[in-house]
Amino acid sequence: MFEKRVLGLLSILVLLTPGCTNSPNPGAPEPSEPPADPPLPFTNSWSAEPDIDLFSRGAELVRASIEAGIHASFFSVSESFPGYSDAIGYPHVNYNEIADTVARGRPRGGWISDLTYLYHIAEITETPTSIIAEVCDEPVTVDPYISDHRVKHGFSWIVALTNTGGAAGLPGVVDTDPDGSDPRARRVPDWNVFGAWNITQLRTGGRDASTAIAHPACTEWWLERHPGSEVLGNYTFSPAGEIPGEPRLPQYPEWIGPSETQ
Repeated sequence: MFEKRVLGLLSILVLLTPGCTNSPNPGAPEPSEPPADPPLPFTNSWSAEPDIDLFSRGAELVRASIEAGIHASFFSVSESFPGYSDAIGYPHVNYNEIADTVARGRPRGGWISDLTYLYHIAEITETPTSIIAEVCDEPVTVDPYISDHRVKHGFSWIVALTNTGGAAGLPGVVDTDPDGSDPRARRVPDWNVFGAWNITQLRTGGRDASTAIAHPACTEWWLERHPGSEVLGNYTFSPAGEIPGEPRLPQYPEWIGPSETQ
């Protein structure tokens, strides 16, 4: 998916004598290696309200939708999660409900900050054919910085998916270790998490884009992280000045799987 860095060049001269070979089966193809996991300067760390299972199939699809969208915002739709471009209907995207930033056809380019994207599922409703969720986010940089204006802690996302009866896609293995890393894990899944699910909404602004009011659980989540913050329209803000950095958190949950075979 990404070009490997070439650390050196090695030239090998193989001398074969007549009737001899250095391979027991010279006609056999070389075993293929799995595609390299891309080195990324950011991680995603998820939480949810106490009554929400972060590993339900619906929550997994919500997580995949947002993470794939953020990945596409940096590297393009074609370099994002397998199945993502079909799930958003690319290139015929409904930009009223799918943010243009998560449906990029070309890499954004430029520098990507060393940071953690924090996400919190505030509400989710799921049926066999539909999923709708509201998600809060907060990007947290590793390095502190100075802002000359107040800083909004994050945004409230609306994520919706529908499935009219096609293949449901394969769930990943549940990540039981928030602080560790599973050797099977990948930052970008190497299987199609979405199956026949279509992403019909993937944008900020909450359920009603005209008012763009964050879910109340998002306000509480931000205030837990930033007690005493200014609150406007259910969003919270830090005052102008130095914005502290925080160590980058491990990716959680990791993408391990799939847990079943088709």
